[in-house]
Amino acid sequence: MRLSAATLLLSTLLLQACAPAYENGHLSRFINRQREARDACLRNHVSLQDDRISSPNAVAQAIAATCTPENDRLIQAMSTADPSGEGQIADAVRKDAAVKAETYVLELRARPGAKTVPLLH
Repeated sequence: MRLSAATLLLSTLLLQACAPAYENGHLSRFINRQREARDACLRNHVSLQDDRISSPNAVAQAIAATCTPENDRLIQAMSTADPSGEGQIADAVRKDAAVKAETYVLELRARPGAKTVPLLH
């Protein structure tokens, strides 16, 4: 019970910190479009960069690096709501990009003969 109360408190604090971005509908939609563009870049580069031999993590890191411009635009959009948290936002967005890229690599490898990662999200 103590753990779930702490988790609830942390979740509430995090949501309050993000509230300005979600209260601004235009900014929220802009952030979502930037995230979609970044994710499309990641998906598109999986088939181009995955040799199906290298580790999924290594391929994901290379893909995430290729999509740095899209990541930077997403970071900039998210930082508009809270410029003081740009460093933390940047770290989180870059980690998210690498994790998503690795997921896309694994999804493509799970489909022998597939040339692209399907849009699941």
